[in-house]
Amino acid sequence: MVPGGRCALLFTLLLALAATAAAEDKLCPKCDTTGRVPNEIKQRELAELEAGTLRCSWHISRDKKGRGLPFLPCARCLAPSKAAAVQREFDALAAEIDAWMESCAAIDKNLRPRNELIHIQTEHFDLIFGLERVRISKTLVLSAHAGAHLYAERLEEFYGWFQELIGYTDEEARVLKHQVFLLGDLRTLMKAADEYAMAPTDRSSRAVGDPSVYVTWFDKSVFGSDRNFHRHVVHNISHQMLGVLFLKFWLVNTAGWFEEGLASACEMRLFQTAGNSCNTEQGEEDLEDGDWEPLVKRAVLAGKTIPFAELRNKRADMLSGREHLFAWSFTDYLMAQSPEKLPEFIRRLKTDVDVRDCLRDLYGLTVMGFDEAWSEWVKGTYRLKPQ
Repeated sequence: MVPGGRCALLFTLLLALAATAAAEDKLCPKCDTTGRVPNEIKQRELAELEAGTLRCSWHISRDKKGRGLPFLPCARCLAPSKAAAVQREFDALAAEIDAWMESCAAIDKNLRPRNELIHIQTEHFDLIFGLERVRISKTLVLSAHAGAHLYAERLEEFYGWFQELIGYTDEEARVLKHQVFLLGDLRTLMKAADEYAMAPTDRSSRAVGDPSVYVTWFDKSVFGSDRNFHRHVVHNISHQMLGVLFLKFWLVNTAGWFEEGLASACEMRLFQTAGNSCNTEQGEEDLEDGDWEPLVKRAVLAGKTIPFAELRNKRADMLSGREHLFAWSFTDYLMAQSPEKLPEFIRRLKTDVDVRDCLRDLYGLTVMGFDEAWSEWVKGTYRLKPQ
């Protein structure tokens, strides 16, 4: 316990220090006596782009003083104690950004890409973007920087949409950050796939779990348009997100039909067409882009379907193009029956519960009875004519 006399002396000293600081601080018109001034982006379009992201290497490299932060310490502030506190805050944030920029530079140095890489950090993604431009239409072409922000926004929008589709929150995901390389040339892709996904490829590659890494490139001969490339990204990011849901476990080997069926369901629901392939599927077979509903319905009406029992134990890389149609439709059917049961269905698949038991316990179906129930649903639900 501090003796009464010493306590009074300490209190007096503190009052004196506060009075000295107050005497030094004056009303500052530059910062409204806050010690900070806005680090404003003058160009409206640039401000709109940067507003939706946490960090952008393109912007930070062009704002060396402010590091892309929303504020700066007030220079020659009339309230020096306030300015000193803000300077300490700014220095700490700037040090974090400098470290992040160094990590981005290390990736650039390692890959030595043909085009400048733009690194964008959002809540759930670290995007490394290497496309020279993004052609939205014949008349609308985005620069690399604008294109990078477009895909960063698309990734975050898809993240939220996928969570709502499946019915889970961030608390149920074992990894919250995904590193995504969208590159502009084959050589850079092959280097990035080998170094960061540890799986050589000429199309796309991934590491699922922790870290979660996806690498691909815009191959004009395959995708042809931004819409098709966007759809390709959606298909594959669904794999990354599903891979870390509940458990860090990939279903490609134990429930390949569902792993690929869900990715195709994302395509169909967002783009009304499907047909993507990735490195988990048969590499030599790119599925024809199209509206799969009429194709499946015609097969059902003609009695030329593939039984669920034939697909339930196949690995994803064993599925043929035609089998992908039915894997999608089987998944689509389960999603439509009881959406609220989907998280538990996924959880059980990941804990190696036999799909036979999952169907019986959650949907009241047997493996043999699945086909009849699914066929009747397709007849009453799917269209015969493409959209």
